[in-house]
Amino acid sequence: MKRKLLAALLAVCLFCAMAGRLPLSAEGFEPDKNNYVDVEAIDLSLHGETSGDFTPVYIFDNPFRGVDTSQGVVFEFYAKPTWEVHELGTIFAIQGTGDYDGRIYFTPGSYFGFNSERFGGYFDANLYNYKIVDDYIKDGTKIRIELSATGFSVYANDEFCYDQSILANEMKASGDYTAESDFAPVLTWLSGAQTLYFGYGSWWNTTNGCEANINLSEVSFRLADGTELFSQLQVDKELIESLGGTVDLKNETTDFADAWAQITDVEVELFDIDAVQYQAHSILPTMVGIVAALAVLAVVVVILATRKHHYDDI
Repeated sequence: MKRKLLAALLAVCLFCAMAGRLPLSAEGFEPDKNNYVDVEAIDLSLHGETSGDFTPVYIFDNPFRGVDTSQGVVFEFYAKPTWEVHELGTIFAIQGTGDYDGRIYFTPGSYFGFNSERFGGYFDANLYNYKIVDDYIKDGTKIRIELSATGFSVYANDEFCYDQSILANEMKASGDYTAESDFAPVLTWLSGAQTLYFGYGSWWNTTNGCEANINLSEVSFRLADGTELFSQLQVDKELIESLGGTVDLKNETTDFADAWAQITDVEVELFDIDAVQYQAHSILPTMVGIVAALAVLAVVVVILATRKHHYDDI
């Protein structure tokens, strides 16, 4: 009887340990804004699906919605490739529905695109036959895209890459928009679109081929006059860790004086984990396994300690 009980307990503990490693259901991949925490960088390759189209992991309200964008806007970020370049993936995308149906996006292939039938049509810049024309991100680059009523310009580490004049070269671009077009409709659309995505939102979101293998940081979406509208990346901590990612809440302090000041600052709540600088890794599966092993060991000890030795255990 005791052997059967021990076997059952062992099976339960092993199941608990494995449960910590099981993938989420499809419904579980939707981020919960109640779990959002501020982070320094995000991994755009993360998703939960293993086939078909993947779903977004990083979702925000469009920071330009309801704002006067007529004088121009700036998209800026640091992109660090982590694996092969998927030129049709997405670093960022802003999407609209209804009257503002459409999308604007930038990809790991340095391709800048816009498409909205109600707002002038589309343009694909720095793309030819769905292949990279020029890779400006390379091993890691600060990208800045300036968009105004007269056109756009793309810079890498403050060096000019291309502007709307690229649309005149059919070997490097295509679209309804031309180098001489009025781009004011794009800005109008931008002020009405609803959703901002990172790592998702171009036309191509297929697993094992369209992931943006990029670590994204130093994001700044602002108006041309310098008004900051979005600069703090956030993630659903539980979702990211369940997908095998890490949550980098803050940069590690490299200045000793700053570090000492943080240690001696009595205003910091010592046990407030959000106030401590650290790089969190998902240790839940490991901890579950350790707890399960300890539980099994405890059960064995209890059984051996209470076992009567004057008869054979059946």
